[in-house]
Amino acid sequence: MDGTIGSKGLVKKTELVRIMTDALISLGFNGIATDLQNQSGVNLLDPTIRHFLDEAKRKEWNSCIKLVQEEEGLQVRDEKEEMTPLGVKRRRLEKLPSKFVFPDSGEERFTEVTRKVRKLFPPAAIVPEGRLVRLLEESLYHQMRDCDYHNAPDTDMSLCFDHCCWKSKIPSKTVQTLVGHTDEVWFLKFSNNGKCLASSSKDNTAIIWEINAEGGEFSMKHKLEGHEKPVVVVLWSPDDQQVITCGENEVIKRWDVGSGQCLQTYGRVDVGSISCGWLHDGSGIIGAMADRRIYLWNLDGTEIEHEQGQRGQKIYDVAMTSDGKWLVSVGREQNEISLFDRVTRGETVIQVEGMVTSFSLSRDDKYLLVNLITQEIHVWMIDGRREPRRVYKFSGHKRSRFVIRSCFGGYDDNFIASGSEDTQVYIWHTDFETGPCCVLPGHGGAVNCVSWNPADLHMLASASDDKTIRIWGLDLE
Repeated sequence: MDGTIGSKGLVKKTELVRIMTDALISLGFNGIATDLQNQSGVNLLDPTIRHFLDEAKRKEWNSCIKLVQEEEGLQVRDEKEEMTPLGVKRRRLEKLPSKFVFPDSGEERFTEVTRKVRKLFPPAAIVPEGRLVRLLEESLYHQMRDCDYHNAPDTDMSLCFDHCCWKSKIPSKTVQTLVGHTDEVWFLKFSNNGKCLASSSKDNTAIIWEINAEGGEFSMKHKLEGHEKPVVVVLWSPDDQQVITCGENEVIKRWDVGSGQCLQTYGRVDVGSISCGWLHDGSGIIGAMADRRIYLWNLDGTEIEHEQGQRGQKIYDVAMTSDGKWLVSVGREQNEISLFDRVTRGETVIQVEGMVTSFSLSRDDKYLLVNLITQEIHVWMIDGRREPRRVYKFSGHKRSRFVIRSCFGGYDDNFIASGSEDTQVYIWHTDFETGPCCVLPGHGGAVNCVSWNPADLHMLASASDDKTIRIWGLDLE
């Protein structure tokens, strides 16, 4: 069976048959695989290779080595009917007896040995295990990467048609407007499981919103009242059972999500709170305070020793990576971000191009999303294996006076969403820095914060000075 198949003439028929045969065997269709070989006249294995593997199956290692050592012991016939030596690495084969064979070798161990032996031969002699599946996966992966708006779960990928998401897979239609705050909404965040949403406002309250499993709409679960000043942020515990709120230049409070009751208050005498965060495991609270220090507390309110000294600038935002290694903070007056290593007690400082107004971490903690006063959003890689470096830069949104927050979201965190002072939500794909791929109008005031649902690729929330929260979904019309 000579020649090629396909419009471009790149696929050799014999190779395709061999790969198909290997795939059929891996699926358990041995009889069909045998029929395919008989009808096509193309064998999965050359007879000499089959002989070698049979000897290996009988654990006749000396015979295997002898086959390799002989001048014409192992050769394969190519398409031109010429015999070509396989070029197997003999030194590796000569180590087979000592490397693979043990007194208690059973069938499972032999399967492992055979798999390693097969890898010693070039692909022309033995089709690499699972080759067809790998080729198909690579094809689907490249379709995903070439899709400008890819935002679909892996289960939506199909071998039966070419993949394309278009803009319809990006949340762009207001599906619900939440009304409950009586003043500007400054912050919001989906719970880790995506079933709830927490918001905070200039009206001195925070609200826990809960999604209805049947209708898919949010309703107010609890309004958290107790702060005497505007609530700057509200953050979920790792297990979603509690939230913490930070009053502007006031105190930090911890709340039970189930009952809506305040469990504990954290602060320092005569020192107001600026921002807050959770310890990575939910065992304590982080507080960025007005005295330019970061404090740590156990849940019961006892203070935890923290060796990071007083900063030379007012700390404006703080967070901890999910592994507990890095404590990230930013100062408002200076153009820098601090990465404090809690293991080595060392500090890495990132100098940025403008004053930082807010930041957020990606879910895998490898990237830092930084909002700047220059109306730009920068993405920094901070994976710890190398020096932090800026990898992306986005612009297009408006920011002149207020704190505007952005977030990662969508499939594999490939999108960035941001609020804007021009009342719109902006969305970029991380592969395209030329401009936003979507701009969502609808709010009647500045959009201060956005949050992408971590459990629903097609749900986005935005908080605005117009006192409302908008839930964005797919526009299927």
